[in-house]
Amino acid sequence: MGTDSTGEFAEWDDERYSTNIERFDEQHKRLFGLLNDLHTAMNEGHSEEEVGDILRELERYTEYHFGDEEEFMQNCGYAMDCSDCFYNHREMHEEFADKVQELREKHENGEYVTMEVLTVARDWLDAHIAAGDEDQNYADYFQTEVSDDYEYEPGQLYHDRTASEDPVPVDRQSEDAGVRLDSDIYDGASLSVPDGSVAAWFEDIVSDHGDRTAALVRDDGEFVERSFEELAERAKAVAGGLLSTELRPGDRLAIRAQSQYEWSVLDLACHFAGLVPVALYPSASDDRAAQIIERTGATGLVAAGDVADDLAMAVETVLDFEDLPTAEARVLPGLQTDGDEVATVAFDVASPAEKAGCALTHRNLLAAAESLREALPTGPGATGTCSLPLAHIYQRVSTYYLWATGSAVAYLGAEEFIDQLAAVEPEVLVGVPKMYQQLYGTIQDRLGDMGWMKRKVGGRVASYGEGIVEGQGTPLKYRAANRLVYKPLRQEAGLSNLTYALSGTGRLDDHLLYFFRGLGVPVCELYGSVGTTGVGALNPAESFVQGSIGDPMPGVEIAVSENRELLIRGPTVLGGFLDDGQTGSQTLRDDWYHTGEVGEVGPDGTLSVGE
Repeated sequence: MGTDSTGEFAEWDDERYSTNIERFDEQHKRLFGLLNDLHTAMNEGHSEEEVGDILRELERYTEYHFGDEEEFMQNCGYAMDCSDCFYNHREMHEEFADKVQELREKHENGEYVTMEVLTVARDWLDAHIAAGDEDQNYADYFQTEVSDDYEYEPGQLYHDRTASEDPVPVDRQSEDAGVRLDSDIYDGASLSVPDGSVAAWFEDIVSDHGDRTAALVRDDGEFVERSFEELAERAKAVAGGLLSTELRPGDRLAIRAQSQYEWSVLDLACHFAGLVPVALYPSASDDRAAQIIERTGATGLVAAGDVADDLAMAVETVLDFEDLPTAEARVLPGLQTDGDEVATVAFDVASPAEKAGCALTHRNLLAAAESLREALPTGPGATGTCSLPLAHIYQRVSTYYLWATGSAVAYLGAEEFIDQLAAVEPEVLVGVPKMYQQLYGTIQDRLGDMGWMKRKVGGRVASYGEGIVEGQGTPLKYRAANRLVYKPLRQEAGLSNLTYALSGTGRLDDHLLYFFRGLGVPVCELYGSVGTTGVGALNPAESFVQGSIGDPMPGVEIAVSENRELLIRGPTVLGGFLDDGQTGSQTLRDDWYHTGEVGEVGPDGTLSVGE
């Protein structure tokens, strides 16, 4: 590798460097671009601030790319075929990441960064991805050994492998000892929870917002509107169809399909019919699905695509998700269901199937939706997103929350959601850290296509975001940067109208938080779990406290036990477990839900976990 005829410090050569995997070719090109930007800035004597911005962005993007690439290598099975090769390759990643970090630290300490050091970085990158090295080897493996229907979903392996491997243990008290607190009780204020069932609640929603848009559904490349009245009519027809089969009110019906409008139709249909939906993650193996069906006692299964014989034999009724039965329902039993009855059974995707499932009541679901509505007010006519699995209780209650406000739910494909965001321009983005990581990569690619000056401005976005998060504000030149670069990037990505950008199920890495806040995206973090119906604490954008889980949401109380365990109490806490044995006695005591996580109260009263 060397300087090309156009004067670039690091020249990209498809024949030498391409892995034939588009995602990683784009990421490698971005690394080349950052090295070229850094070389130009140093060679032309740009300001120390500009050089520092590029170095910090190089460090952040290195972490992002290596984590993404390593996750891919494990997902496609390469690690299992050649674990030594994989771990050697990962050691190379760590070595380069350390060198980039050292380079950035030297610059921040005022030490002179020589061109020789930059050349070493360039040459390492050349060796890292040139033909014959590991990147090419795993690309060959992917092309020849991985099935055509393999779907790559980037995760957070970098974050996982750099996290502490020795968490502070939680010593549980015996059941007889009761619950002893070592903190004040933090109260999220009162909450009025609707009475009755989800079906009765949705009838009231339809009465209030009947002709407003309840859903945006992809059809022939365009988003079409479905009103609340249309949604209710369709759900009731499917409810009648379900009751025309062998299914009877009180039965549990497993659902295995990708998130889409019809999933929500079926969910509501179950509530109208008095059935209990059991949501299966579509990515779960047949063995896991069969275990959950057995544990929950589900007598029916609705599935998209072919159903394995073992699954079909585990239930009495199998229905095709693509061809749901419909019939006129003379009676809808779910309208009379009591709020304390079980409304759904949910599992944590990260927990083994043999662990007890969470039995969530109608009151739990409605309390979670109402808590979100109080904490994140928005007017009728707004749009929120659904691109996460509706099997995850966080996405499902977020959907209920949007309907409770008279807002529409835009159903975005899990793989295409980034491209589809621009078409719906939501006010509420329902996301998780992995989703923001994917958005980050896409926006970085678009930033890399801009001219030198705009790329330079883009390199400062995380620095600006860090100042915003830490309450230092932004310098005057941020306004110009926002107008010239950040606002156009938001518009292109469909992020311009956001009032809330939610991130649940785990903390955002700092570099993602800083990047999006600097970009002008109002990221806020939601803390909760399946056992608390996805609701617990909220760290809002306007008063964000880094490292904290935020404040208890409406209806929620939070405290820390004398054994440093975070406890949650309120109407969102699950009604019970399928198996109220050891799990139940350890987790639900004195109305407190024991999260199993270490809780801390800082000197300023801020709540945090996991330290």
